[in-house]
Amino acid sequence: IALVLNLVSTLVSSAALVREKDSGTLEQLLMTPVNSHQILLAKVVPLSMLLMLTVFVALGVATLVFHVPFRGNFFLFLFVSFMAILVGISIGIALAAYSQNQRQSLLTSFFINLPVIQLSGAIAPLESMPEFFQWLSILDPLRYYVTCVRCIVLKGVGLEEIWPNVLALAAYAFVLLALSSSRFRKQLK
Repeated sequence: IALVLNLVSTLVSSAALVREKDSGTLEQLLMTPVNSHQILLAKVVPLSMLLMLTVFVALGVATLVFHVPFRGNFFLFLFVSFMAILVGISIGIALAAYSQNQRQSLLTSFFINLPVIQLSGAIAPLESMPEFFQWLSILDPLRYYVTCVRCIVLKGVGLEEIWPNVLALAAYAFVLLALSSSRFRKQLK
């Protein structure tokens, strides 16, 4: 779930914003009476809803097809997934703000997503990594989502056990969204 969510949220958000920047749609939106906050919100909200649908589909496939037991709080799982979606979208917005065209944003996203996925603990356990990479993984927001999902879905753990990871994920979502949207708004002006 974490890998799909990270890749889709980053790639779709960056591709959509760069495509609109290339076609001139964003400049046309700036001539309307809406401000840059509203434009960015109009891009983030529908994409986050679509990605939440992806979470439901992935969870349905995991439980119905692969018989993965869901033992935890469903609403906590949705909240943590929403925070991970915001992190992915904010990375995509940052890529769109720094990229000149769609090809550049796509290639740059692979250079960002591959280390993020490798350091998350989703493919290989964090404990089996060299100590340097274990320390480096602290900077990886996907690490906290993977830990939360494993604890919620497989172990049935509540917020009282995983609150540091949820707090770290929410902090990453807030900070990255604020920084990337600030950079994107500066580009719109």
